[in-house]
Amino acid sequence: MSFKESILKSTELGYFEGQVPVKYQYTLGIAGDRFFTTVMEKGDFIASECSECGTKTIYPLIYCEECFSPVEKFVSVGLEGELYSFTGCYSDFQGNRYSEAHLIGMIRFKGVKGGIIHRLKIEKGHLAMGLKVKAVLKPRKERIGGVDDILHFEMA
Repeated sequence: MSFKESILKSTELGYFEGQVPVKYQYTLGIAGDRFFTTVMEKGDFIASECSECGTKTIYPLIYCEECFSPVEKFVSVGLEGELYSFTGCYSDFQGNRYSEAHLIGMIRFKGVKGGIIHRLKIEKGHLAMGLKVKAVLKPRKERIGGVDDILHFEMA
């Protein structure tokens, strides 16, 4: 099944019981590498822009998901976006419990498909969908070209 297909009937769903011991490393790919290199070197976020249909996507892609055209253009979207959704996490990926919730949000950028999911450093009382936020990056000398170069998002 490709990502453009969808399950229309619940009878088409399947499942299996058990555990899947998954350990993996996610490779950035060409466009992902360009994104994080730009964060590291210029302190900016970029989106891919399809020259055929104009769709902008973050994280950037090398093929447009809308029209399947190769994408070779990348444009700056800046560090400011809008909080699209948020939640509190009470444990890490290994099941270790936090003393208080870590806030995670999805940030979208105007006119751009997709978004960035990352930590939030915002008082709970201020959280609201549509809140203007901006990324806080590590100091340039400490950046390594990865997701941890983004420290968190805070209110703009």
